[in-house]
Amino acid sequence: MQNPLARVRGKGASGGGTHHWRSQRYSALVLLLATGWVLWMGVSLAGADYATATAAMSSPINAGMAILLAGAVFYHTHLGLQVVIEDYVHVPALEFTLLVFVRFACLTAFLISAIASLKLVLGA
Repeated sequence: MQNPLARVRGKGASGGGTHHWRSQRYSALVLLLATGWVLWMGVSLAGADYATATAAMSSPINAGMAILLAGAVFYHTHLGLQVVIEDYVHVPALEFTLLVFVRFACLTAFLISAIASLKLVLGA
């Protein structure tokens, strides 16, 4: 005879999900703060021509905020899609393939965004 609690010990959550949960919350907080910057930039550049908008975005602070925003967006997207794939895709090979694809797509999108912002700053 074994106590039901003794059979269950060591088989529960190991706390590994808390890192993912916290990362998602922190990236959401960064997104919330960066959204304020995007709204401020949108209002301040309303009605401006292309040259004015390019000049404003070529500031190192604004380009840094744009890169931070892109990083937070694509990291948060990656975390969210990872949870959806892990929860709803039950074929191991397909799950692995989708996880690799999502990670690659988010990284590629971030790099394209960061390079575009850096090109504005460097004047290339």
